[in-house]
Amino acid sequence: MGIGKRAFLYITHKKVRSILLFLIFFVSALFLLTGISIKREAKNAAEEFKKTLTMGLKLDTTMPYADGVVDESINADGEIVIKYTVPFIYERHIKEFLAIDGVSGFYCDNLQSKSAYTGLSLYPGYYSWCLDILDGKVIAEDEQKKRELELGYMEDSRSHYERGAHTNRFLIVYDSEWHPAFVNGAAELTEGRHVRADDKAKVVISDEIAKKNSLTVGDKIKAWQFDYLTDERYGRVYEVEVVGIFHINFEQKVLQDKTYEDDILANTFFTTPDIFPWFRRDYQIKYGYPVFSEESESRLCLMVLFLEDPSYLDSVKEKLLTIDSVDWDLYEMGVYDKDYQTAAAPLSAMMRISDILAIASFVGVLLILSMILTIWMQSRGHEIEILSFIGVKKNVMRLQFILECQAVAAAAFLAAFLLAKPVINLAGDVLQTVLYASGDERGYDVEIEMGTNDMFVHLLPPAKGELLPYTVTPGEACFVFLILTATGAVSVLVSSEKAFRQT
Repeated sequence: MGIGKRAFLYITHKKVRSILLFLIFFVSALFLLTGISIKREAKNAAEEFKKTLTMGLKLDTTMPYADGVVDESINADGEIVIKYTVPFIYERHIKEFLAIDGVSGFYCDNLQSKSAYTGLSLYPGYYSWCLDILDGKVIAEDEQKKRELELGYMEDSRSHYERGAHTNRFLIVYDSEWHPAFVNGAAELTEGRHVRADDKAKVVISDEIAKKNSLTVGDKIKAWQFDYLTDERYGRVYEVEVVGIFHINFEQKVLQDKTYEDDILANTFFTTPDIFPWFRRDYQIKYGYPVFSEESESRLCLMVLFLEDPSYLDSVKEKLLTIDSVDWDLYEMGVYDKDYQTAAAPLSAMMRISDILAIASFVGVLLILSMILTIWMQSRGHEIEILSFIGVKKNVMRLQFILECQAVAAAAFLAAFLLAKPVINLAGDVLQTVLYASGDERGYDVEIEMGTNDMFVHLLPPAKGELLPYTVTPGEACFVFLILTATGAVSVLVSSEKAFRQT
């Protein structure tokens, strides 16, 4: 009797064992096909999504303020003059960096922002809500809350609310076109132009503010500093010209009892860096601090160079390092892909889960098969003795055992392959539903950083991603089949060797 016939008879005679072996291979094949397919489609979707976003090269200084880095002196006006004694990146380097092939724009993330009173009508927030309470304009359902508030105390703070209801955030930029809010599509210019690096006292405002205050391109806006305790305005007037108007492409989540007016993107002005020396000088004079002289040229601590294409990353790095007027040991270079990492987080999670699914399937089937086949081989001791007695060699017996296992594995793989598409679609849809559950239909989120008061507009994952076109390629099917058969063969060889030694 040939090994093929003996293998067939064993499979058909030991139905329970064969069915159990079939199920192990079937489940493992489904898991492997599902994991590989989901990972491939998630990776392709992530790569396509990445092409829609602008990537950058991040330059971040690692040199803190320390002795030998800053040299301070006093000028003829009694002002403190700061001079850096190491070759940092300065404003003069901007044009040199932009001239590098592949660099499309830049953004400096260390300029922060300032709040100033403008007297304009703003998108309402906390302060406007407080004024509405005092003026009895709240809706009926808020009456209970109105009675619970200490209206007397609030009346004493009316001037504070009045000031806050007309205070704007001035977000300092060199070039507003490359602020992340415009790069990731949260905002777009609709009239005029952007603030440029060589501008002075220019702003880009939202269409919301322009409409509320009948402002157009070319109009002037005045701003004052104020004391946070007394709300007294002081110092020189800072007058800026409106050069552009932008539209916001999402609805910011504004909580009337928590979100201040100057924390609302619609009330934010993108303005030139010259507001900082105005703000600092008048503040120092007002409160008796030492007065710092305006720097002739500011250093740039955290800078992002946006690239036309990710392929330019290495070449831009190389060309930067040839600029010897900067000590590059003071800076760390990294990839700026914050929007991609945030918005593509569900796809990245799908790839990680797919890897775990595939690896767990492979390791699981190997361990389970090894244990089960070891037990089964021990029970076949009598069969091995008889086959040996009639002259069947060990290698022939091994081949028979492998043939039995491979026949069951092939049948299980074929069944799994036929059922793979609906199973993969179901698993992929469930994964997307779970992983995109933390997404937001608004698409963006506004964050105010504690300490610096910087405003960040983050791109969020969508609330639900489109169902990916899951398929199983011939190459992937062959790969899974080889994994199953190889795993079965190895398990049979290991378990049969133990059985031979015990017989």
